Amino acid sequence: MKVLQSWLQQYIEFSLPPDEFADKLSKLGLEFEGVERTGEEYNGFVVGKVLERTQHPNAEKLSICKVNVGTGTLQIVCGAPNVAAGQKVAVGMSGAIVPRNQHDPSGKPLPLSTVKIRGIESSGMICSEYELDLGKDADNILVLESNAKIGKPLAEYLGVADIVYDIETTPNRPDWLSHIGIAREIGAIVGRKPKLPKLKLKEAAIPVSKHLTVKVQDTQNCYRFAVRMICGLKVEPSPRWLQNALKGLNLRPVNSVVDVTNYVMMECGQPLHPFDYALLKGKQIIVRQTKRSSSFITLDGQERKLPDGVVMVCDAEREVSIAGVMGGANSEISDSTVDIVLESAYWNPSSIRRTSKLLGVSTDASQRFERGADPDGVLYGLNRAAQLIVDMAGGELLKGVIDIYPRKVKERFVPLRPERVNLVLGTKLTTVQTVRLLRLLDIVPTKRGSKRLMFRVPSYRVDITREIDLIEEVGRVYGYDKIEDKTTATVDFAHFFPKESHADHVREKVIGLGFCETITNSMQETKKAILGGATPARISNPQNREMDTLRTSLVPGLLDVVARNFNYGNNDLRLFEIGHVFSRDESERPKLVENFLEEQRLCLLMTGMVAPRHWGSPSTCVNIFDVKGKVIDLLEQNGLDKGKFISYSTSDSLVENRIALEINGTYGGYLGLVRAEVLNTFGIGQEVFVAELNLELLAPTDKSLYEPLPRFPKVKRDLGFIVDVGISAEGLQKSIKEFSSGLLQGIELFDVYQGDQLPAGKKSLAFSLELMSPDKTLTDAEIDTEVRNIVTHVQDRFNALLRSVERST
Repeated sequence: MKVLQSWLQQYIEFSLPPDEFADKLSKLGLEFEGVERTGEEYNGFVVGKVLERTQHPNAEKLSICKVNVGTGTLQIVCGAPNVAAGQKVAVGMSGAIVPRNQHDPSGKPLPLSTVKIRGIESSGMICSEYELDLGKDADNILVLESNAKIGKPLAEYLGVADIVYDIETTPNRPDWLSHIGIAREIGAIVGRKPKLPKLKLKEAAIPVSKHLTVKVQDTQNCYRFAVRMICGLKVEPSPRWLQNALKGLNLRPVNSVVDVTNYVMMECGQPLHPFDYALLKGKQIIVRQTKRSSSFITLDGQERKLPDGVVMVCDAEREVSIAGVMGGANSEISDSTVDIVLESAYWNPSSIRRTSKLLGVSTDASQRFERGADPDGVLYGLNRAAQLIVDMAGGELLKGVIDIYPRKVKERFVPLRPERVNLVLGTKLTTVQTVRLLRLLDIVPTKRGSKRLMFRVPSYRVDITREIDLIEEVGRVYGYDKIEDKTTATVDFAHFFPKESHADHVREKVIGLGFCETITNSMQETKKAILGGATPARISNPQNREMDTLRTSLVPGLLDVVARNFNYGNNDLRLFEIGHVFSRDESERPKLVENFLEEQRLCLLMTGMVAPRHWGSPSTCVNIFDVKGKVIDLLEQNGLDKGKFISYSTSDSLVENRIALEINGTYGGYLGLVRAEVLNTFGIGQEVFVAELNLELLAPTDKSLYEPLPRFPKVKRDLGFIVDVGISAEGLQKSIKEFSSGLLQGIELFDVYQGDQLPAGKKSLAFSLELMSPDKTLTDAEIDTEVRNIVTHVQDRFNALLRSVERST
């Protein structure tokens, strides 16, 4: 943001040198990019008066002029045909550098010195507008106004002698994007409030509502929309002071109407837009969203592709402006414009930010609206611009304002405890001092209590919503450099170091299992967030459509990482993430925020080959048992031996053949194969297996029991049963465990067979049993009795057929 010193001094007087001025504002939080003096190209140029003009004796087209430059009279030879006695002219003294040499094809600068021209001495030059880089006329000298003061530096006469401050503003301070906003900060330095321009409007008898109607259909994004109308004006170039002000900010002057809207925007921070009334169809203005994709030509002549959902200002038949971003070529102001409609609005910041990003267009207007303009500044900016346009372009200002305010922005009141101010800042300010400092920023108290004050916050300060924000303002104005530094440090040897966090413990174990950690964004687009199955929590003020919802699952974020790795040729992946997921939940489960559930989860992802390719072994791809094995390893390492897997034949929106995990009788998550249609949306062409677990239930147990090593040998027996295909191996194994005596130390399924050698509807399950007594070596008779009892139990309970009994080593 560039600001001009002369412009600032219209609102508040200050006499600080540029370096000191920049230093003081920097301490208030404004960062300076640079300081530039303008008009230095006219050093050595002054206003002069031609006292007499005589013919050059040796050249028919040259004149000899006597010119008063304030400090004396110079003799100057001039070749311009329009030079005459009595004129006020721009004189370049010897030693000055003419910006453009009209006799040089490339227009390079020309140093001046005292020279003889056709035998006559000439001390300086009477300049044309071309030579001063003010216009295209190179034949005639520039004749100044008759009241120009002789000897006045030309830069001051032209109004270009100024100091330009380039200030880097922060996104939370849109009020700094204006000269009045910066003037308020200066007021805090010098202890005075800035004086704003007074408005004196002369209205015609005809009301604006007789010529124009306004409808706001999109009240979600248009908080306030106001218009005025001026009839019978004449569009001409702006006066020099206005053009100079805009040029000082690197803005191109266009005409008196457009220049005023740009001037007011830079003055008070309120963007405005003028429409040619004759080009508005149906004499209507309608604010609505686009319902389908379309094209629109903006003021810069570019054709923009508009997606659906973009907020537009329209007439009765078509779009005429992209709301808050840029106007349309179909209603722009031209030299033939006679009647104008002047718009001033306050838009939903997120809507403007989204539109600007979608179209790839960032303008001075959008930068202000997307940060949050001043809703109470809508009418001031509109009336200020109307007054200036009538002053410059004439015409009649129709009576009244059409002001539609469907979403009124309420006044903000923020409490403050003076004691808290001193506690946070380390100061000893009294309540009176605190109030005085905030009053300098137009933050005034409305209620006073013994320990707490209530302050009304100006509408242009969108960054102040909490007590800590007010404390920061007190610190800024008081001066952080005045606060005494007090640094203390203590070492406490009386307490143990805090325990390692649960998440860090799990992270270490998962990395040990061969997984790489990823961190993804918890904000996603809605179509990804709903894959988790839960009701997603929408963000009320999203940055863009790709981040408008909080994630309900960690899986979509990891799939994005997989797709990115595939693009780089990395197809064998072992990834994990520990993060929070969010959902709407109206159950009685404990929540930090009402109706919103937040959980911390662990997600494991496996895809590609089980092991690197090798000539000595066949290549195999990851399957569901690999993921299940990693989950079992993790449970065992955390001392969780009561995990139970429950298989479902159904699928949900995210995974197929979902397997649920119970930990100590509580649902702890799931694992499964990601559905092919989900993988296709991410551009993934191979199987991906995931496990998403509740991190809280993975907390390691401290109840570890240690036993001495066995003194007696273990004996193994393998049993094979033929059972119905509907009987699960897990259920049969669990039944054996529950029935057996204390001799059974372990049981493991090592073979499943179902084929032509078995009757239809049957399958074979083979288990390895591990038997041992802690007190003695088992005899064959004891072993046979235990095995026989187990076989009988299985046969009776599951109608099983014993296929084989074998000793194993």
